[in-house]
Amino acid sequence: MQRGSMTDREAYPTAWITLAVLVLLYLLWRFALGAPTVSRCWVWEHWHIYCPGCGGTRALMALAQGRVGAALWYHTPVVITLALAAIYLFSQTAWRLRGKRGWVLRYDRRWPMVLVGLFLANCVVRNVLWLGLGVPL
Repeated sequence: MQRGSMTDREAYPTAWITLAVLVLLYLLWRFALGAPTVSRCWVWEHWHIYCPGCGGTRALMALAQGRVGAALWYHTPVVITLALAAIYLFSQTAWRLRGKRGWVLRYDRRWPMVLVGLFLANCVVRNVLWLGLGVPL
């Protein structure tokens, strides 16, 4: 194992802690703050181009409403990331409950770079469609 590389031993609890923090932040936003509107993207407002995260909030809101197709349209990498995280957490939890037997999705140190690549590719495609062909997303 390389120094500094993450394994399932670190990734699994980190994923659960991240999920718990995100749920708490959502509950804070929804109930304590009264669900204020989310501000528009600074990059879009000033430069009129899409940033790698543009559409991510809309995708999350669409998923929360059960509109998977809309979420995929708004920001496909967000849906892929959430699906991968859900499969990872479910398979790791089931594997641990079964005494570490059966199939399990293992963390791979290449995942973060692949996901960053997906977000950047999505950004490039959206901007080519917008700036090159005039197709707003």
